[in-house]
Amino acid sequence: MATIKDIAKYAGVSHGTVSNVLNHKGNVSTEKILLVEQAAKALGYQMNSQASGLRSGKSKNICIIVPGIDMKMYGKLYAGIEKALHDMNYTIEILCSEGMPDKESRLLKKALSMQPTAIVLASSAYKNEEAVPEDTMVVMVDRYVKGFPDNAVFISFDYERAGREIAEKCIRDGNKSVALMCENRRYTSNRSFIKGAADVLESEGAYLEVMEVPAPLKFNRAFDVLYASDPFDAVITMSREDVENIKMAHTFNLRAELPELYSVVSRDFGFENGNMYEMDYKLMGKHIAELILKKDAGAPDESGDGPEAVQREIIEEGRFPQHRVYQRKGEETLKLLTVKNSTSEAVRRLLPLFQEQSGIRVNVVEAPYDELRKMVCKMKDESAFDLVRVDMAWMLGEGGQIFREMDCGNDIIQRIRSSVFDGIPEEYYSVNGTMYTLPLDACVQMLFCRKDLFEDELIKREYYETRRKKLLVPRTYKEYNEIAEFFTRRYNRRSPVSYGTALTYGRSYTAACDLLPRFYEKGGHMPDESGKVAVDTQEMRDALTDYLQSIEYATKEPHFWWRESAKEFAEGNVAMNILFSSYAADMVHNISSKVAGKIIYAEVPGGRPLLGGGSIGITKSTDKEETCLQFLEWLYSDEIAEMVTYLGGFICNRNIVNNAEILELYPWIQDIERMFRKGKRGRKEKNERYDEFALEDILGSAVISASSGVSTPEEALEDAQKICNRMFNQ
Repeated sequence: MATIKDIAKYAGVSHGTVSNVLNHKGNVSTEKILLVEQAAKALGYQMNSQASGLRSGKSKNICIIVPGIDMKMYGKLYAGIEKALHDMNYTIEILCSEGMPDKESRLLKKALSMQPTAIVLASSAYKNEEAVPEDTMVVMVDRYVKGFPDNAVFISFDYERAGREIAEKCIRDGNKSVALMCENRRYTSNRSFIKGAADVLESEGAYLEVMEVPAPLKFNRAFDVLYASDPFDAVITMSREDVENIKMAHTFNLRAELPELYSVVSRDFGFENGNMYEMDYKLMGKHIAELILKKDAGAPDESGDGPEAVQREIIEEGRFPQHRVYQRKGEETLKLLTVKNSTSEAVRRLLPLFQEQSGIRVNVVEAPYDELRKMVCKMKDESAFDLVRVDMAWMLGEGGQIFREMDCGNDIIQRIRSSVFDGIPEEYYSVNGTMYTLPLDACVQMLFCRKDLFEDELIKREYYETRRKKLLVPRTYKEYNEIAEFFTRRYNRRSPVSYGTALTYGRSYTAACDLLPRFYEKGGHMPDESGKVAVDTQEMRDALTDYLQSIEYATKEPHFWWRESAKEFAEGNVAMNILFSSYAADMVHNISSKVAGKIIYAEVPGGRPLLGGGSIGITKSTDKEETCLQFLEWLYSDEIAEMVTYLGGFICNRNIVNNAEILELYPWIQDIERMFRKGKRGRKEKNERYDEFALEDILGSAVISASSGVSTPEEALEDAQKICNRMFNQ
């Protein structure tokens, strides 16, 4: 195998230069980076990260030790850790103890010999006898073990709550004789689970028998449960595998009655059996990875003293799937009018399930944005539709005219409101303090960058050499334009992409959405402090100048809608893109996406994004209010909101941020609520004549006029001001 010495000789550089390039250190020129990388490739050199770690006294190894690698919960745990650390150059190894303390001890010794960064352990022992260096992080999963250093971390779900909630459902279902199967009641999670279940079952007068099941004997124990002399009404287990064992044992004696089965399971994609209590071990793995990264970066420990303090800080909660049972009242039909977008497409795919569950058919009419606006404006008090989705920018003008007032005391409305993101402002719900709608596909502008470009050492070095500053995610529009120019091949022949950005300014109202955040960054206000709608100002002129400069670094043809811009980004043609979050899924759902898993997201430059998306309300003219509420309850339920999001849409249910599968696909969702709080739009401030949608149309027309050369920027804003004076300022 080639050595660093061989590479240095081949490339004609020093040993130190080669070492710096391979370890991403030092101040090395672009030319030398290229020489070293080409030499390493030609000589077939592969960096041995483990050997490098041993030389430095610190490896980037993570060892995960679990009782069984065939158990789904531990597979999900590993997947969560691996996904979060995928691009961090960690070596992750999963080892199986088979639930045997002696084997676990041998595996722990093996893991420690590799001087790992962290050991993640779902232990089958009661006490650790091995000496663990203080700089090796130990994360105990579900089972607290004595004998580890004081800085070890214990992370678990709330198993006592799980046991209690499963037992409560078991009682509601009419069961009186219950077997509870677990590996060993001395394990922390098992002990907590048994306590929660026993407290409920005993208080209800039910019979409970706890059956400890050593790992090698699980299948045997399944037969014991089925062939008990006094049959059990129900069996509660602590793993999906125990349920499968009982079902398998039952196939050998189908005459025996299969007890009702309840279990803790690792949360999975799609709908789970209503008796299966879901815990998201993949999300737990993500949390563990974040703890490891924090520890590896040298961040101070803020978890508190002792395992109980740590447990309270990072504890997770499970849940039963929220399957709704609807009382059919005969066949009914609802008519829903909505904009044609990813959310409407996803909802339409799921509607057959709602019809099967409730007997209610929902006919969906999807209209382009422009056409929907025209249809809504004509409705007033009369509508052919029962439910209508309106853009939040129209709410002030149209909401009170076409929708009936929502009863804030209604149980369904209260449940929906409690499930929606906290950060969504009242502008999505209300007009002048009266509630008419619910936020549906609410969204906020976000900045998306190509991670593979922004973290490429050669590109970073080249940017530094040409700009004398580091290549970082832009925080201002000045930085945004500098980076966009660097990545535009017309200005930089070596750029790996054709353009720095993609802009959506083919329509007036989309162009305004790109312009206004620049205006707000400059300190502009709309209306101004006197209540006047002033667009021919220095702040707006500076914002328009910035925007026209961005157009120089954007794809040649102006895009008419954000989906088109997302497609450009997905196909790898641009380095950055500003999108409303509801269209961001198109970057990874695109069949030809070259950026899936390679996206950095951040606030828009300047930190003043526009809010977007829409709300849904019940029309004044419908006589099916109760049926509409039933549909809305289904639409906003956890499982439907999650499925819509999986399919590329978005229902603003706060529980989706607790789903690791969703966050793996769309990591930016976890920060949407924070960015909502910084967003602006849909407010009537000090000017009753001010119509934000109309203003956006005026401003966007000015952008198109200036960008096409029909008028100068000054002339475009002067004309826009005249229109604003007529419409808003008299």
